[in-house]
Amino acid sequence: MEPIKVGIIGFGRSGCSIHASGIEKMQDRFTICAICDEIPERRTHASFPNAKQYATAEELLADKEVELVVVATYNYSHAKYAIMALDAGKHVLCEKPFGYRTDDVDAMIEAAKRNNRILQPFQQRRYEEDFQKVLEICKSGVLGKIKYVRISWPGFSRRWDWQTSRAFGGGQLYNNGPHLVDHGMELFGTEEEPEVCAFLRNSLSSGDAEDEFNITLHGKNSPQVELIISATNAFPQDRWPICGTAGTLHGGTSKLEWKYVDWSKYPERPLDTVPLEGRKYCSEKLEFITETWEPEGAADSGAGAAPAPKPVKKLYDTLFEAIRNGKPQEITPADIRRRIAVMQKAYEQNNIPFPSEK
Repeated sequence: MEPIKVGIIGFGRSGCSIHASGIEKMQDRFTICAICDEIPERRTHASFPNAKQYATAEELLADKEVELVVVATYNYSHAKYAIMALDAGKHVLCEKPFGYRTDDVDAMIEAAKRNNRILQPFQQRRYEEDFQKVLEICKSGVLGKIKYVRISWPGFSRRWDWQTSRAFGGGQLYNNGPHLVDHGMELFGTEEEPEVCAFLRNSLSSGDAEDEFNITLHGKNSPQVELIISATNAFPQDRWPICGTAGTLHGGTSKLEWKYVDWSKYPERPLDTVPLEGRKYCSEKLEFITETWEPEGAADSGAGAAPAPKPVKKLYDTLFEAIRNGKPQEITPADIRRRIAVMQKAYEQNNIPFPSEK
């Protein structure tokens, strides 16, 4: 089957180091035929020497050979270029953030519908092995009803590039945050839309955008989910503390451990308001079942590190199947719209203006 011909708009860290590096290993299904970047010396790639070089997105979009456009530009322009590409008759893979407001997402979805083209959010960390295992364990029921989830990406570092400037759409919420919000919303569930409580702050970065945040999602029938990115925490933390009515899970990308009890083996404990004999506290001996998991190969990189190649490949695999074989998308624009709604509420609660197009 003929490889999908790809044009990349924005050939910086993401466009080159993530997308082109991934496509380089999938040349039986994808090939880069066009590269667009505002910096002339960034319009080439050694593995795709015949890729045409363009200075503007308009030039690349006029190239009839391009089937799929990867939008990897400054954050604030993702929705703009995605809509332009869809209206030019191209399929689109859009980097995160997948827009800043739900209105952005709605406009992209409408453009995809009217042009009968596929619009794919680049939420590849959904396929990280530790997250997939966490999801499997939570859905299995061994931990009981999940009551509390914390997803923490700690770190201690300074940044001074455009990703720290609100004018360019920078800040951790819309940079690495989409991955935490995606994981958190998967675990929160679809029964209800979450209430959002968000605190964003700038601690070490040179720009004016947030480099740390704490966001809590909660609902009447859903677990409380805490999402944390830190720029001032120099000590390692568990990435996953998850608490349920039958047990607890903790760990990270290289190892998970969980333990739980089988409540069917224990007597009922109805409320008893009579003081216990001898002023004792309630106590019972619990027998925990303990299990562990480790990835078969090298662990997926996480906690804000560069994306591991396996999740990138998995997302591109699903995109190929959608474009060439008409299979349903596994991660849909409507799905990611719910995540954008959470991030939009976080900005609005903290009175942060949304970036405007330049």
